[in-house]
Amino acid sequence: MALEFSNKDLRTYFEYLRSILYGPKPESMDLDSLSDEEFRAFGEALVQFGDMATETRDFANSLSRGELDCALPSYSNEFAAPLKSLHATLKHLTWQTTRISEGDYEQHIAFMGEFSDAFNKMVAQLIERRNETEAEYGRNNERMEELSKANSIFEAITGNMEEWIVMIDRNTGERLFTNHKPENVLASETLESQLCAILFEYSTSLANDDEPKKEEFTLISDVALQHFELMIYPIRWLEKDAAACVLWDATASREEFNRLENVAYTDIMTGTFNRLYGMKLLEQFTNDHTHFVLVFVDMDMLKYVNDVYGHAEGDAYIKCVAELLQEVSPLATVCRLGGDEFMIIIKGTDVPDRDMNEVFEALRTKLAHTIDHAEAGLPMYHRSISFGIIEVPEDNELSTSDILAAADERMYQYKKEHKRERHV
Repeated sequence: MALEFSNKDLRTYFEYLRSILYGPKPESMDLDSLSDEEFRAFGEALVQFGDMATETRDFANSLSRGELDCALPSYSNEFAAPLKSLHATLKHLTWQTTRISEGDYEQHIAFMGEFSDAFNKMVAQLIERRNETEAEYGRNNERMEELSKANSIFEAITGNMEEWIVMIDRNTGERLFTNHKPENVLASETLESQLCAILFEYSTSLANDDEPKKEEFTLISDVALQHFELMIYPIRWLEKDAAACVLWDATASREEFNRLENVAYTDIMTGTFNRLYGMKLLEQFTNDHTHFVLVFVDMDMLKYVNDVYGHAEGDAYIKCVAELLQEVSPLATVCRLGGDEFMIIIKGTDVPDRDMNEVFEALRTKLAHTIDHAEAGLPMYHRSISFGIIEVPEDNELSTSDILAAADERMYQYKKEHKRERHV
C-alpha cells in the first residue's frame, strides 16, 4: 500500500529518492516549495547526492559496455573515484595488450591480483611460443638453404642428362621442375599443351605408395609427330605430392622400328603384304571374333610361264596379278603368301556392295585382257586366277588353319571347274 506522509516536505524527499533509485534519471525538486531554510538546505544536499549517483551509474554502464572513451564523472564526485581508477586501469591494460599484439612481450601487471597472474602467464606463454617459432623459422631457413644447394646440384646433374625430367604437382598439374626447356625437346610448340595434359593424367593415377610405371604416348600436331617413352614415379617435392616424369624421345627408334616392321611385313617383289603379316592379321581377326571375308587366290599357269618364257616374264605376271587384286577394295589387305598364292582379307564392314564372286570374276576377266597378243607381240599365254571365298562370322569357332583349308579347298574346286578355259 502507498505510504502516507503527514509532512509534505518528507513526501517531496521520498518521491525524489525513488526517482533516483528506479527512474532513468532523477526528477527535479522544487526547493522553493519546501517549508523553511532547513528543509531547503537538506533538499539541496539531496539533489547533489542524486546528481552524483546518476553520474556514477551512467559511468558504470559505459564501463560495462567497454566504452573506455566515455566522459568521466566530475572531479568532485567521490562516489565514482573507484570506477575512475578502474577506468584508468582498463585504459592501461588496453594499451599494454596493443603493445603485446605488436610483439612487445615485456608488458607485465602487478596490481590486479589473480588477473595479474593470468595476464602475466599468458605473456610468458606467448614469449615461449615466439621463441619456438623463431627457432623453427631458423631451422626451416637452414633446411631451405640445404634444399637450395641440393636443388642446384640436382639441376646441374640433370641438366647434362639426355633424359627429360619433369616434376608435376599431382593435385594441380603445375610443373614444379624441368631439367630441359620444352622448346629444346619438343618438335613444335603446339605439342606442349598436349604433353602437360598427358603427364597430368598419368600423375593423377598414381598413389604415394605406387610402384613406378612405364608408359608410351605420341604427340601429334599438323607439323610434327613425336613418340615418347615415360617412367613415372610418385614423389614428395617441395612439400607437395608430385610425380617425377622421366621421358625419352623415342621418335627415331620408333620410326626405325616401323621401317623394319614394314620391311618384315612387305613382299619385296609386289609391294603387297607378305605371308608373315597375313597370318598375323588372320590370327588377330580370329581371336577378336571379327567378321571378315577371306579370299584364297592362286595364279594359273605360273610354272608354265616361268619354264617357257623365263622368270622375268613370270615376275611380270605376278606383279600384274598383285596390282589387280588391290582393286578389290581400298580397305582390303592383299598378302602374297609366296610363289603363285595370294590371300585377301576384308573386314565385314568394308566388303564391296557387290557379290564377292562377281567382283573376282570381273577381275579374272580383266586379267585375261591385260595382254594383247596380236598387237604387242608379247608371249602367248593365258593369264588367269582361281579363287576360293569364305566368309567368317563373329561367332566363328574355326581355327585359322581350318579357315585357310576351307578357302584353299574352294579355290581348288574352282580351278578344277575352270580348267578347260585355260589354254596356251
